[in-house]
Amino acid sequence: MRGLITRLGESKVVIFSTHILEEVEAACSRVIIIDRGHIVASGAPAELQDRSPEGTLDEVFRAITLPDTVKHDVSHEVHA
Repeated sequence: MRGLITRLGESKVVIFSTHILEEVEAACSRVIIIDRGHIVASGAPAELQDRSPEGTLDEVFRAITLPDTVKHDVSHEVHA
């Protein structure tokens, strides 16, 4: 599948939606992270990986989306 996506991406735009960020690292030339309907990060995988001390998209994703998720969960618990 990775090879097919890579080959198609040479001449076409391929939109690949997944939560499996290892696949994104292996097959994609551009990453867009969306959190609650808003683009919160965009760039080449290497550019986003540079934002993480461990150099992984998983870490970048968690760092960007977790604070908002935790804040939302705590707010929900307080109002529940």
